[in-house]
Parts: sequence; C-alpha cells; structure tokens
Amino acid sequence: MDMSTATSMAMAMSTSTSTSSMSGDPSMSMSSMSFHTSFTDFLFAQQWTPSSRGQYAGTCIFLIVLAVIYRMIHVLKHRMERYYNARARQYSRSMSTASLQTEKDGTFEKSVAGTTAEPDRPLQFRNVRPWRVSMDIPLALIQLLLSGAAYLLMLAVMTFNVGYFLSVLGGIFLGELLFGRFTSVI
Repeated sequence: MDMSTATSMAMAMSTSTSTSSMSGDPSMSMSSMSFHTSFTDFLFAQQWTPSSRGQYAGTCIFLIVLAVIYRMIHVLKHRMERYYNARARQYSRSMSTASLQTEKDGTFEKSVAGTTAEPDRPLQFRNVRPWRVSMDIPLALIQLLLSGAAYLLMLAVMTFNVGYFLSVLGGIFLGELLFGRFTSVI
C-alpha cells in the first residue's frame, strides 16, 4: 500500500467523523438508519427519553394504546360516513318523491321498477352527498384526529427502535382485533 492511498483513506475517515458531529453537540449525533434495541431513544421530544427499562415499557404501552385509538378513530369515521350517506340518500329520496307528487309537467318519469329517474344534470356528480355543515365539519375533525394519530405513530416508527416499532404494530393488530368487525358490511 503506497503513501497516497493511506493518506486518502485517513482523510476520508476524518471527513466522515467530522460530518457526524457538525452540529457541535456530541449528543445530537446522527442515529443509525437501521433497527436497534436501545431503550434510551427519545420519543417525540428530548424530554420524553426513557431512562430505565420501566419507563421504556411505559412508552411502549403508550404507543400500543395510541395505535388502538388510531384504529378506533378509523372505525368511527367509517361508521359516521356510512350513517351520513344513508341519511343523505333517504333525504334525497324523500325530496324526489315529494317533487314527483307535486310536479305534473313530466320532468320525472316512472321506471318499470316503480322508482323515479332523475333528469340529467350535466355538472353534478352522481352518488355524492351534498356538502352540509352538520355532516362535513364533524367528519373533517375526525380526519384531523386520525391524521394526527397516524403521524405520531409514523414518527415513533421512524426512530428505528424495535420496541417502538413492534408496539405500533401490536397496537394496530389489537385495535383491528377489537374494532375491525365494525367496518365490515354484511
């Protein structure tokens, strides 16, 4: 091995070590981008750093509960959408039946099955419930909670801590086990 190769290797090593400590704070060095089993990884903030195995277990239990709540909110949103859509269909049927009974000019025609056929509306989507404050604001708030919980779970997984990752997966499994049947349509 000649001198130029040894010098270039030493320079490459010193460059790689200096880039990891560029922030100036040695405790803020970049964590490895691979799964690890350390129980002192912080979660969401530096203040939430477990210092014992019991605190680490508590953090993992929190992640399990958060994942179960995430699945519960998902089911709640699904059920509310089904309820609001059924309510909107019932309202539109009652409105079309009432207008069929009052109009005599033939804009609505009876079909063979006895249902009413609506006239063509070129700029409207079919099967889309109309926007209503009483329906869409609660759904938007539930989506806000759902997205917030999902992003917190994603941040926990992005720590690459095996315990946090398995806690999130276990919580999603438990949440689906508890609440998954409420989203199925029979």
